[in-house]
Amino acid sequence: MIKKTRQAIQHFFTLSKSEQRGTIALIVLILIITAGYYLLPLVLKTEQRDYVAFEKEITNFREAQQEIHDSVRIEILQNSGALDRELANQKIKPFFFDPNKLPVEAWKQLGLTDRQIKSIKNYEAKGGKFRRKGDLKKMYAISEVEYEILEPYIRIISHFKTKSTREIEKERIRNAYFSPIEINKADSALLVQRLKLAPWIAGRMIKYRNLLGGFYQKQQLAEVYGFDSIALAKRSNAIRVNADYVQKLDLNTATFKQLVRHPYISYKLTQYIVNTRKTKGQYKSIDEIQESPLVSEALFYKLRPYLTIDN
Repeated sequence: MIKKTRQAIQHFFTLSKSEQRGTIALIVLILIITAGYYLLPLVLKTEQRDYVAFEKEITNFREAQQEIHDSVRIEILQNSGALDRELANQKIKPFFFDPNKLPVEAWKQLGLTDRQIKSIKNYEAKGGKFRRKGDLKKMYAISEVEYEILEPYIRIISHFKTKSTREIEKERIRNAYFSPIEINKADSALLVQRLKLAPWIAGRMIKYRNLLGGFYQKQQLAEVYGFDSIALAKRSNAIRVNADYVQKLDLNTATFKQLVRHPYISYKLTQYIVNTRKTKGQYKSIDEIQESPLVSEALFYKLRPYLTIDN
């Protein structure tokens, strides 16, 4: 090592003056750069940047975008009359109102879309009037579930002919005549006795309940042929629904026959479910059924309470 160092020094002095100066300058430059590399961080304080606020802004932006997306999605369903009860409860914000010449802003506060409001205003512009609650139900723009939410809040104050006090009292007595009943456990005789139904309506109700696997909300009773939403509204206070009684279909084990007999599952959808199990394996989540073009969002919300996966 000493020998090599001595040789290097001797070699240095064999260089010309200019070469010696250049070598010295290069060594000094290397030393300065090396010293700067280690000393500069000590001299200059690194600025600490707080990204928390920035990340919060990003999160807020994403949440706002998602909210806009959800709002647009629900509005599309609402304009097409495809809102189910769950989504309608989120969108409709009822308060007591008279639909006759109700301002646009008030309709918006109730939760109706611009398209729905335009349809109502066009109806009024052509001389249309709401003489009774049911007239609002006749509006094509308002779905049945939306009307069911709004109906208890409709207060028509007008000069139109209304029911006499005697007629109102008779109707009140008739409505109070119904006795409470758990709709998922009652037999047809009990339905006739407590809800004052015709035996053939009670029989249809039991048959439809068995096909569904039970009711998870009372509004489903209006799907029974011959028992409309008006009949349901009269008996609504007496009807009890315990969704724990609903029988579910396992997407991975239900047979073709079990699936196709359900009122909400079409033949083509049954084929899709069974074929998907064969080609892709078992379902991991009931949400996967939404991958089918046959399953609209409204249908999925109706069908979801009847589906399960037992892994």
